[in-house]
Amino acid sequence: MENFDPTSFRNWLTGRMSALPGSDAQDRMSSRSRLTIEEYLNRNPDYRTSAVMMLLFPAGNFISSLLIERPSYEGVHSGQLALPGGRKEESDEDLLHTAIRETFEEVGVMVPRENVIGPLTPIYIPPSRFLVHPFVAQLEERPEFIPDEREVESLLEVNVSLFLDDEVKQRRRIQVGDNMFLEAPCYMIGDKILWGATAMMFSELEAILRAEQPDLRRQI
Repeated sequence: MENFDPTSFRNWLTGRMSALPGSDAQDRMSSRSRLTIEEYLNRNPDYRTSAVMMLLFPAGNFISSLLIERPSYEGVHSGQLALPGGRKEESDEDLLHTAIRETFEEVGVMVPRENVIGPLTPIYIPPSRFLVHPFVAQLEERPEFIPDEREVESLLEVNVSLFLDDEVKQRRRIQVGDNMFLEAPCYMIGDKILWGATAMMFSELEAILRAEQPDLRRQI
């Protein structure tokens, strides 16, 4: 297997992200039919705005990403796997600032702006009324993670080639409340279930990575 070439991969990914697969790719991992973002926002004018960061970094000859496991709490996203991120604050100069700040606060990694490749397609989350803006950043080496114990129950580093393996894509019965369950598509990350909006974000990344680039694909 060839050694991972960060520059080649970044150049390739930058080109691929210039035209995103969008909601068609995201919806493959949605548990229900969805409206357009415009329709959601028209119905929910008091929506909230947040941003998250999808970190990509080398791990040996492979490219990994980071998921956090949220602590259990009284809320709709209790215990879920997610990307580091959070709500936009008035002091944030833009949404990228939000994603960078929240990533540092939650996992102790300061992402330079020049390492950010660009945004993925925003996703609206009806249960929490958040419009989430995902960003993708590539780091030159694996960072040292320092998770915030209040925000993060555990960290999960994932080889992104896993998302190209159809065997990890399943449908599971997931508990979403007291005596409330739904059937949802998901990625199985070991014994952990990645579903919902974060799975939809990785579904868009999956569509990007499935491009015809055999030399780069061997590096993933």
